[in-house]
Formats: sequence, structure tokens, C-alpha cells
Amino acid sequence: MDSQKGQLRRAVEGRKQRLIQHLIYRGLYGYEDHRYLTDFTLSELELEWKNAQFIDQENHIS
Repeated sequence: MDSQKGQLRRAVEGRKQRLIQHLIYRGLYGYEDHRYLTDFTLSELELEWKNAQFIDQENHIS
């Protein structure tokens, strides 16, 4: 059971790190915001990423 929890924790942390990298790469946050972003939950980061994609789509249409 503990190994499954550890595996899930690593998967969540890996996903969070990828989302943070994408948000910084897109210019929505600076490198100095990395520590701030690590405090976000996975759900909050996914919401930020979805909002960023929506904004990109809106800018493409305009």
C-alpha cells in the first residue's frame, strides 16, 4: 500500500513540475515564480494551464 502511495505522489509531483515548466515557458509566470507555483495544488495548476490555453485560442481568433 505504501509503495502505491509513493508512486502516486511521484506521479502527481511530476505532473505538477511539467505544468509549472509549461506555464513558465509560455511566459505566464517568470522563473522567480517557480517557488510560488510549487505551492499550488495539481488542480490549481491544471486550471491555470487550461486558462492559458483558452487565452491562446482567444488571441488566435481575434
